[in-house]
Amino acid sequence: MSPSPRESLRPFWRYYGGKWRAAPRYPRPQHQTIVEPFAGAAGYSLRHYSRQVVLVEKSHVVAEIWRYLISESATSIRAIPCVDDVADLPTWVPQAARWLIGFTMNAGVASPRKRLSSGRRELRSRGRMFKGWTERMRERVASQCERIRHWRVIEGDYTEAPDVEATWFVDPPYQGRAGGYYVESEVNYADLAEWCRSRRGQRIVCEQDGASWLPFTSFAAVKSNAMSGRGGTSREALWVAEGGRRGDA
Repeated sequence: MSPSPRESLRPFWRYYGGKWRAAPRYPRPQHQTIVEPFAGAAGYSLRHYSRQVVLVEKSHVVAEIWRYLISESATSIRAIPCVDDVADLPTWVPQAARWLIGFTMNAGVASPRKRLSSGRRELRSRGRMFKGWTERMRERVASQCERIRHWRVIEGDYTEAPDVEATWFVDPPYQGRAGGYYVESEVNYADLAEWCRSRRGQRIVCEQDGASWLPFTSFAAVKSNAMSGRGGTSREALWVAEGGRRGDA
């Protein structure tokens, strides 16, 4: 069952490999706390934002953006002018906001961009796309940030996540080429598999078809946030378990 509109927030930015579109198809959280140990743009948690959410993120840039969104006032965000080039922002705009705005310049990228391309500006002028730091995007960010004040961010490796009973949504850089686009992409999958098995509560672990570091099962072909910006589909696989620490399959 998909979450109701009141449960779900829109993405603050479109991140490479983000799961916001696919999140309604994943199992619903069975616990009041959600932990995303590879947070990224937190697509799963945005669909269930009213829960107690803990984001763990190794990328300093992404962790800083989340700290900014959780703490900044809507008034301050609405004061940031709309631009097509991050360099045109006034000096008082904080670095975390600059990184966020850089991410809005393109969809499905793994690092912030400096400006909106001329081609994308042309498409936007014809009403065919809405990328960039537009009034529409700025208002989305400003109106939603008040709803995630209760979220918590930990900057660090996935192993720094709190040892709690929770719904664990684990979406690491995928094995192989697809995972190599991330700024922080190095993962020891044998260690990660053992760590996932040892969590307490509901565990939802994402991968692509063909991964073998856990007994994944084919899930679905889902629309992906591709680095090319053209979208596409990804053959997704899942490992789902409940309980923990006692020999899960």
